[in-house]
Amino acid sequence: MNNKDNNTQLHDFVEALLDDALTLEIKMQGYSMFPTLKNGDTAHVEKCTPDKVKRGDILVFKHNSKFIAHRYLKTKNENGHLYFLAKGDNNRHYDSLFNEKELVGKVISATINGKIKSVNSFSQFIRTKFTLLFPNAITLLNNKLLQVSNRIWRVKSKFVNFRTNYNLAATGSEKEIFQNAIIAFLQGVLPFVLIICIKWLIDYLTQTTNESTNQVFSFYGLLILTALVFLSNGVTTELRGFFGEKLTQSIAKRMYANVQHKHLSLQLSHLENSTELDKIHRAVQEATYRPVKFVNELLTLLKSMSSAVFLAGLFLTIKWYLVVMLIVAVIPGVLIRVKFARRFHKLKDAQSPAEREMYYYNRILTGFPFAKEIKLFHFSSFFSIRFKNLQKRLFGERIVLRKSEVSWNIASHLFTVLLIFASLAYVSYLKIQGEITIGAVVLFFFAFQRGYSVLSELFKSGTQLLEDTSYLEDVRKFFEIKNRNIHSKSKMELKESIRVENVSFSYETSKREALKNVNITIPAGKSIAIVGANGSGKSTFIKLLCGFYMPTAGQIFYDDKNTETLGQQAISKNMAAVFQDFALYNVSALQNIALGNIDEKPDLEKITEAAKAAGIHEVLDNLPNGYHTILGNIFYGGEELSMGQWQKLAVARAFYRNAELLIMDEPSSALDVYSETRIMNSLRKMAENKTAIIISHRLTSVQWADEIYLFDKGEIIEHGTHNELIALKSNYYNLYQATKKS
Repeated sequence: MNNKDNNTQLHDFVEALLDDALTLEIKMQGYSMFPTLKNGDTAHVEKCTPDKVKRGDILVFKHNSKFIAHRYLKTKNENGHLYFLAKGDNNRHYDSLFNEKELVGKVISATINGKIKSVNSFSQFIRTKFTLLFPNAITLLNNKLLQVSNRIWRVKSKFVNFRTNYNLAATGSEKEIFQNAIIAFLQGVLPFVLIICIKWLIDYLTQTTNESTNQVFSFYGLLILTALVFLSNGVTTELRGFFGEKLTQSIAKRMYANVQHKHLSLQLSHLENSTELDKIHRAVQEATYRPVKFVNELLTLLKSMSSAVFLAGLFLTIKWYLVVMLIVAVIPGVLIRVKFARRFHKLKDAQSPAEREMYYYNRILTGFPFAKEIKLFHFSSFFSIRFKNLQKRLFGERIVLRKSEVSWNIASHLFTVLLIFASLAYVSYLKIQGEITIGAVVLFFFAFQRGYSVLSELFKSGTQLLEDTSYLEDVRKFFEIKNRNIHSKSKMELKESIRVENVSFSYETSKREALKNVNITIPAGKSIAIVGANGSGKSTFIKLLCGFYMPTAGQIFYDDKNTETLGQQAISKNMAAVFQDFALYNVSALQNIALGNIDEKPDLEKITEAAKAAGIHEVLDNLPNGYHTILGNIFYGGEELSMGQWQKLAVARAFYRNAELLIMDEPSSALDVYSETRIMNSLRKMAENKTAIIISHRLTSVQWADEIYLFDKGEIIEHGTHNELIALKSNYYNLYQATKKS
């Protein structure tokens, strides 16, 4: 059924309800009736006839398959048909005329902020009258009110986001933040205390005429006090460095752990979707850096605020209005920072896909997995040119924006310099006139110079916090990604069978169905083989069995529990698998195999048995440090294996787990015929009394399976034993003959 049919049925249903004298509730969307009805308010609608409609009523009518609730203004009679003209209170333009057949009903009351308000209430009556008398003025006023309301909402939203982002960055590091906050406060105040001490010294020296003993003691007392303040200022700087490092490490350690935990909990669908990968890329890039920066900017803001309060007190001792001049001098720079902080964040978002692509090309040019083919085929220039073109484009866009920012900042600095030196000239004039002391002049010079830095730092910290908040949104959204249930209290048991019932599946990034209406029953303790050409859906089927994805349609049952209920973790606990794209771990050979059952302490005897079954024992035993040798060439002292040997190691890892369900996705793709035969014999032996599922493109190696399923374009086209399928002399037979010849 198409959308048009759905909408027609919905309209018919609504009218049937109203015809039965029932009141209909309609949730408002948009702001065309603001402030009478806002987005999210619920309007209560009852059926009415044209003769019951009066000017100013809020009518509900059908328009382009939607229900519209606007204020009725007048009626027109054309060619014997009655038409209504309506307009939203917040709309500048009138609606198209609608006829009585399109009239649904009228609003009798509304639920606004949890309270029911009648259209006949005094406030609604007054609003209706003014709207009818001064429609254009009321529309203009409503637009202004909406703008103010949106701004207030944005400020509230920013505050809520700020608090949420603070909790994200600070939770778990409260002690370190408190320590740094005390130091930041002292750092803000002590420089101005030092300036005051210097003022006192200068005033004392300029006013003293006789060197009495008391005066000498007073002078040395002031000198010692100044020295102590100077020393305290230096000590707090050192303490800030030490405690700041502790804070950085505290936040960074926690964020690394959180990012890793979240990344591990993501579904494969998030890691195979380019849009999701853009989000993850931005979040992972910022997660271990931005929270630290956010907290440090907050501490800098605290330091600047304490300085600003002290500074205001100093200026009150000279001339209070000089503070205003100082603030005015700083404001242009602040506005420019806010403006360009937003622009740079928008640019960062827009550049994410291209930036990820650039990093990918850099990985190809610098990563070992690609080195052999690059050196053999000499195609480095292909990726180098792509990398440079993207780099040129991305860097160019940033430079253009930065150039604009620099131009605005130069103009801002020019304005600031003129204002500051005008203030200095004014203070000098006050001294000449004898209104202030020389100490006050020195105090002003120091305070103004220091004050400009403080206020600049204050506003800069504020704008940086806004910028950091925007970037932390990406991090927070990453942590808020919702996953399917991977954890559950259920336990996956396989005593009867695995049932795949009417399963279809499509990847999020593709419209093509990877699996179509697949039905398979795998009795416990039996072995089945999945065969077919590349792209026929074999590996996708395995991903669904492992719980990495949930079926788009249909269900998969392990005995009487489906995969959705069990969750991926419960499914994997009683399963061992070797995937076609197996991973290489640069740890010791013993640890490589022991990863197959990480919950138990490594058992060298069992590890050796698994390695022998996989045909890799002799290779590992003859390494320089035997099973304790580091594998791979990333770390010092590591020994590299061939791809076939790595695959045998992956098979040994699966054998070591000794699970009830064994899944092998092309376990011999990198092996020679002899090694393949040896592994398949071991697999056949280990599969006794276990449930085994083997995927292989080599049909000669899976003849022993209890049942063989042939996949083609996501569907099962044939199934049976090897002999039964050969006897059919159809698709499987042809594929088998082709395999034998190859």
